Amino acid sequence: MLINTKIIQHQFNFLFYDYETFGLNPSIDKIAQFACIRTNINLEPIEDPIVLYCKLPMDYIPDPISVIINNINPQIVNTKGIFECDLATKINKIFSKNYTCIVGYNNIIFDDEFSRNLFYRNFYDPYNCYWNNNNSRWDILNLVKACYILRPEGINWPKINNIPVFNLEKIANINNIKLYYRSHDALSDVYRTIEIAKLIKKKQLLLYNYFFKHREKKEILKIINLSKLKPLIYISHMYKNSNNNIGCIAPLFWSFKNKNILIAFDLIHNINEFIYSDLKNNISSTNFLVYIKFININNSPLLLPINILKLNDIERLNFNLTYYQRNFLIFKKNFLKIKNIIFSYLIEFYNKNIFFDIKNVDTQLYKNFFGYLDLQKFKKIHQTPINKLNKFIFDDPRANQLLFRYRARNFPETLNHLEKIKWDLYKKNLFNKKYIFRYINKIKILLDKYQNYKSKIIILNNLLHYFKQIINIK
Repeated sequence: MLINTKIIQHQFNFLFYDYETFGLNPSIDKIAQFACIRTNINLEPIEDPIVLYCKLPMDYIPDPISVIINNINPQIVNTKGIFECDLATKINKIFSKNYTCIVGYNNIIFDDEFSRNLFYRNFYDPYNCYWNNNNSRWDILNLVKACYILRPEGINWPKINNIPVFNLEKIANINNIKLYYRSHDALSDVYRTIEIAKLIKKKQLLLYNYFFKHREKKEILKIINLSKLKPLIYISHMYKNSNNNIGCIAPLFWSFKNKNILIAFDLIHNINEFIYSDLKNNISSTNFLVYIKFININNSPLLLPINILKLNDIERLNFNLTYYQRNFLIFKKNFLKIKNIIFSYLIEFYNKNIFFDIKNVDTQLYKNFFGYLDLQKFKKIHQTPINKLNKFIFDDPRANQLLFRYRARNFPETLNHLEKIKWDLYKKNLFNKKYIFRYINKIKILLDKYQNYKSKIIILNNLLHYFKQIINIK
């Protein structure tokens, strides 16, 4: 069947979005504010902006530092906001429109993880909206880093001690992007992200188009060839700003735990020293991780052929090309030996480590995929009267625990007597004496630190008042 590319271009849209959150842990912390703007393929808005606030559940207290940064306290979200179940419904609908590219600034590492955990807690598919209906995702922060590394001309780059700074607001300001919105406001950051994307598209169109195309898994797979070993440039936050976010890797194999994750050797490490350390048993099932990179191809990683770097870029970035090339030749010569060493350590590592809190169902998104029958029941939850939600029973124990918390957080009036006792006991254990002492002490330290900042003092006192209300102390 022929695909009409003009129709697809007409339907294609970017959904720029941003969260302000009450903490940095996507499985534990909650969303304070959501904002988004939908644009066409030319980055021109085609819908009015949307801003939503989310009420806090009774089993969660915001991180005080996050409250100071985003200047949103619990009283604001509980007055302006909607329940988390309703936020999940609205965002899922917004994300799921056909031909949508979901995009933000650092969204792949941060905001998308909050979205996935939001959907997980509220019985929506955590992944579906990112690929179904011809959807995709992209991250403008990665585009910005690629632009600085490969084609920096035409854009002003903020630096501290000659180290690049990729802060959204700083890049916007130094390039005279004036929007007259306050910092750490979700809608302001959405506007800034759109304008920075426009700037790169205007100044470096070829680079913009290249990385727009290579946001997709099928294009990234064309770069990775395990049968013809070649070193690859890897642009990633893991290399830090001080190293210009650039490194060089050699692909090894696909993870046996997740076929979308490439296991690669980080060529910053001397191959001969690695092999020698293994022979001397100086490598353990934990410290071997420094030698490798886990690269998820569903996360639009920035992988490039090594010959893409120009000579002046190599000098500007202090990229030791000669070292990497020599190291790769040794890697290639010892490929099977290195592959077997890493593979055996990886098996031991996976067997020893659990990557979630076994006691807290909120942290178990990545424990496993839900079964088909459970997923079919999930679809019925949002159409079921709230007083009948307790009738659902799932095969996966996580879903049964999630449903109880879903009801308690969003519809506490539907809990029966025993369920209320269970919920109160859970909160009592959560907000124990140790937790209360640490939290109040943290606020006291911040009150002392910001004693000359009236606005921060007000917001901290409001937070302390809210905290005492929740845990019922004077």
